[in-house]
Amino acid sequence: MKLILTLAAFAAFLGGHSHAKPLKVFILAGQSNMEGHAKIETFDYIGDDPATAPLLQQMRGADGKPKVCDHTWISYLTGKFDGSANGEGTGKLTAGFGARGGDPTKDGGKIGPEFTFGLTMDAALKEPVLIIKTAWGGRSLHTDFRPPSAGPYEMSEWQKENYPKQEGHGIPKNLEKWKADKVKETGVFYRFMVDHVKRVLADPKRVCPAYDAAQGYEIAGFVWLQGWNDMVDGHTYPDRGKPNRFAAYSDALAHFIRDVRKDFGAPKMPFVIGVMGVGGLNANPETLVFREAMTAPSQMPEFNGNVFAVPTAPFWSEELGVIDDKRAQVRQMGSYLNNKHKDHANADGHMSEEQKREYLQDYEAKLISPAEEALWKRGASNAGYHYLGCAKTFALMGKAFAETLLRQPTAAVNAPKEGEMAGYLFGPAEKVPEEFNGGFSLYAAAWPLVGTYPGHKFQTGLCGTWMHPQWTEAQKPKEKCYTDIEGGLGWWRDTHFPTITPKFIMGGVGPNFSVIANGPGYGAGTWEKPRGQYGVAQLSPWVLFPLDGLNLKQGTCGELFGYGYLPLPLTNPKRTTAGKDVPTGNHCWTLFLSTGNFKGPVAFFTPFFWSQATVEHPEWAGLMLDSCPAGPNKAIQMETQHVPAMLATDNDGTQYARVAPTSFPRGADGHSRVLHRITAYQKAALWDDVQRWFEGGAASEGRIQSEAAAVHKFRQGGGSNWSIYPPGTKREDKISLAWNSFATSFSPDAITFGYQWNEQTTSAHGPLVTLPEYFRLDSNGKKPQWQVISSKDVPAHLGLTQHRFETPKEKPQEPRTTPDDAASCWKKPGPAAGPFKARLGDGSVVTYYWYRFADQPAMLNADLTDEEREQVQKRAEKLHRAWTKDRDYLPPPDFGKLAEIDPALILTPPKGLEIGYVPIATQQELETP
Repeated sequence: MKLILTLAAFAAFLGGHSHAKPLKVFILAGQSNMEGHAKIETFDYIGDDPATAPLLQQMRGADGKPKVCDHTWISYLTGKFDGSANGEGTGKLTAGFGARGGDPTKDGGKIGPEFTFGLTMDAALKEPVLIIKTAWGGRSLHTDFRPPSAGPYEMSEWQKENYPKQEGHGIPKNLEKWKADKVKETGVFYRFMVDHVKRVLADPKRVCPAYDAAQGYEIAGFVWLQGWNDMVDGHTYPDRGKPNRFAAYSDALAHFIRDVRKDFGAPKMPFVIGVMGVGGLNANPETLVFREAMTAPSQMPEFNGNVFAVPTAPFWSEELGVIDDKRAQVRQMGSYLNNKHKDHANADGHMSEEQKREYLQDYEAKLISPAEEALWKRGASNAGYHYLGCAKTFALMGKAFAETLLRQPTAAVNAPKEGEMAGYLFGPAEKVPEEFNGGFSLYAAAWPLVGTYPGHKFQTGLCGTWMHPQWTEAQKPKEKCYTDIEGGLGWWRDTHFPTITPKFIMGGVGPNFSVIANGPGYGAGTWEKPRGQYGVAQLSPWVLFPLDGLNLKQGTCGELFGYGYLPLPLTNPKRTTAGKDVPTGNHCWTLFLSTGNFKGPVAFFTPFFWSQATVEHPEWAGLMLDSCPAGPNKAIQMETQHVPAMLATDNDGTQYARVAPTSFPRGADGHSRVLHRITAYQKAALWDDVQRWFEGGAASEGRIQSEAAAVHKFRQGGGSNWSIYPPGTKREDKISLAWNSFATSFSPDAITFGYQWNEQTTSAHGPLVTLPEYFRLDSNGKKPQWQVISSKDVPAHLGLTQHRFETPKEKPQEPRTTPDDAASCWKKPGPAAGPFKARLGDGSVVTYYWYRFADQPAMLNADLTDEEREQVQKRAEKLHRAWTKDRDYLPPPDFGKLAEIDPALILTPPKGLEIGYVPIATQQELETP
């Protein structure tokens, strides 16, 4: 067959005749409902309904006869097909290309969906169109239309057992021979269809005189209307009543779509599935299951945006269907009388033929009124058997199929494209006095923001804050010097083993992101050129901090995760840094946790992590967090860097968007509480007691002094600049969504912040409330804004409602490892015990060892002498003896349940290593079966 040329290549080929458009070809195929048994005499019935009367005007010319298309031709193959062109009918499209019983030049008084399909195309395109229709009554997809890639026909167990025993099936006693013959017959009508389409396209001018060989052709769409035989086949689909009874039909139809695209050389050919509507909107449950099976391929990701399911149940004639049901009762009564009164002699009490006729006539007269009978004849319905009569039904179907495909040329250009939703949600916290510059703590809700992990593009933090050094106006560096602690709960692109449950990272950022430390052994750079991997030292002997971030217990959904940073004087100030004459302070900013299964200090940033930048920039000395206090009035936000979205533009230029289902935790009252007890501390809250203890005084209990703490109160307000846009959009061009139309910030008490939700536009699902998914770009009177809409308001042909946000197939993540060189700091002096393994809820396995605290790699890379490290060792041992993991350090929350760390990360030190030793992860990898 001929190849479709691109417009550019076609212009070059024609050498000056680039105005010629490819001939648009549409293929229609199926069984008797595609053949079409609606008689022309039933057209008047279409005009009875004011809603469809205009359609009748399109179907008839001024002379009252069926209209003949100006630009649309048809080749129709059906009826008695003998393998030649004898069964073909051709010509300009008009009525009469419905079902035929023999000679295509006779008995031409019926229509199928092709008539209004072609009329709609003719009016819309005003250019040559070719319809190729192939249809045969009583044919199944499972066997007769079976596509090649579906494989050979398989008999059901019932058929294997019963078919050889059945009389009248024409099956030989030799079952194996019958099976072999049946396989040979499989897909025969699929081959007839393909062969006929190719025969027509080998010489389109034979059917379409307006065709110019120079223009080529384009297969612009395929319509499939079939299903009756498969639906009623209890032998091939025997599991009656089961939801997946017709799964094999869905699978075969998906193969069919792939195969016709391959056979016709049109890999993205738009494909319409006419979902059989027998029974109308009130069909029985079995029919509804079959409709779902027909629809299923349109929902497969591989067919997104180019396979469309068009329901036809709305076009079913309910009023004629009621009369059909009554006529069926009459037929059933006739069968009953024939079976009961086989002997026609009156003498023995049996009814004669004449008596039976009289009885049935009387029965029918009582059941069906003359008005109903007249209406039935006017519509010539046979609605009880898949659209074999009513022209109104076929006219509406054909028009719907055409309109679906007509939208595709524009939709193909503007097919759904990947986008993203990103931005910040803002918490309106009041300020506290600047002297509360000794750290902070907070309780943040932990929950699965998205229901399906969207791949490694996904990067989003849950509600949290940023802790920057506190500089006076005079201290601010002249050149850019961004540095802070900005970790928290969330998902990151460099996470190797993600799940929808968030993880926690520490997020220490050296000046202008020159170094980044997220946990012990976890940071930026490589082991050959580390940029933060040694920035955090493990302090707790009871918690293992994985190389991929701290795991929460899988399934965490709305519980409060408490954390904060306070400085501890674990080291002493130094006058030099890396041998240079610049000082390093002794602020060891320590991560404290308050969770359901662990409380207390976990790890700390070594002062050298901050001060190392001053070796190259001595002007920054004293301004890093190793010696500088922390600003108490921090931004309270939720930073969303990427939530997947899809964007599409309709024919009229209207833009639509769909965002991956995004959820927030839902309390008993339906509201979301996301932040609680954000507290700023003075340095004296803990530092002074610990300093005295390390200098020989009484042991510190680790209790944070409440009188040295200030709790931020929330004021009214808060907002969002969440925006939806294509990747690469400039900041000034990003358009925000109408957040306030579905969310309202609220504070149930002075120290808690959260959201109330518009129940009309959000949906509740157990412990979560899901935000709106669909948006349309409108103007709020001032500027463009993404407004919330219902899925029903999204044009179906755009493919947004069919799109499925799924986890993409990605290469397996490489293990996280540490240096294995015998001369490295990981091996010399090396661990005291191990290896041990922890199997985590994210599917990974962590290998870890127990190191003497001062011998862990981070301490060996902290710019400390052996004597200085031994001094820190003694201080860590004091903490291990006095500070347990089961009492409060941070002030507890006023409500709710505490989230838990993955239980596999809560450890008991080996005997003899309880004091002065810490667990250090050395490798993390996916567990292999």
